[in-house]
Amino acid sequence: MYFYISDKGNQLYFAALDVSMILCAFYGIYAYLMPRYFKDKNITKLLSLSFLWLVILAGGYAFIMKILLNHMLFPIHFNFSWNYTDLQYNRFFIALLGLLGGGYVKLAFDRVNAQRKLNALEKANAQAELTYLKAQLNPHFLFNSLNSLYTQLDFDLPQAKTTLITIANLLRYQLYECGTDFVPLSKELLYLENYFHLQRIRTEAITRLNIAVESEALKIAPLLLMPFVENAFKHVSDDDNRENIIQIDIQFTNERLHFCCMNTSTIKDASSRPGIGLQNVRQRLELLYPNEYELHVKEGDSQYSINLYLTLHRC
Repeated sequence: MYFYISDKGNQLYFAALDVSMILCAFYGIYAYLMPRYFKDKNITKLLSLSFLWLVILAGGYAFIMKILLNHMLFPIHFNFSWNYTDLQYNRFFIALLGLLGGGYVKLAFDRVNAQRKLNALEKANAQAELTYLKAQLNPHFLFNSLNSLYTQLDFDLPQAKTTLITIANLLRYQLYECGTDFVPLSKELLYLENYFHLQRIRTEAITRLNIAVESEALKIAPLLLMPFVENAFKHVSDDDNRENIIQIDIQFTNERLHFCCMNTSTIKDASSRPGIGLQNVRQRLELLYPNEYELHVKEGDSQYSINLYLTLHRC
């Protein structure tokens, strides 16, 4: 308007006229027509109502201009080839600009809100899945621990009482420390060490546990390593003609935890190896450590080994 209107009053008049029409067009589709479309999913109805709203706005503002201009209430002088009629027809394109802007902005905001809700839903589902996986691990651990205690009751009652206290401490850790996604690595390793010494009671295999980790400032998902240790004790070989071994090494270098668990096994054990424990660990690794772990499982005729490389974060 500044290119062909020199009078300040006329500039304000046309600016207010155009801006108010754009606002009406914008919020008409943004606040009313698009929400109705999202509810009904009727594109024909949306286009029809949008065109009707466009015609009403353009026609209404053209009528207002005709009254004002014809009666010379706001006299203007054009410096180009347009006349009053051309200026009135131009209301249609200005209203169309507001209409398209409102539609695009509403679609953009709706997409952002939908993505935000989807992310929240995925996070809630992941949290629910993690809770379910932890609930699966707890009874599995309790079942194996009670089997160890039952075996010990037959030959050493005083030691069985100590074992029962150890089981209580382990369950207390599960109950009070494992309610979050991450726990201090030091507590998790202490829990694993207690469990290791508890389980070695019920096996005649040679057991070795080596932990070389400075874990004060690191955190890890609770009960993440336990299924590997459980499976090692569960599937260790019992061949009288060779050494039956369970070897666990845990090291931490270059911000990565290296967990290695090896046990001698038989062909029969190797074929029946997969269980809920190992499957749960894979799922939890994908949920909590995407692109931050490497899990290598090696099955052979005489031994079974797990190598887990895991990037840990500081507390």
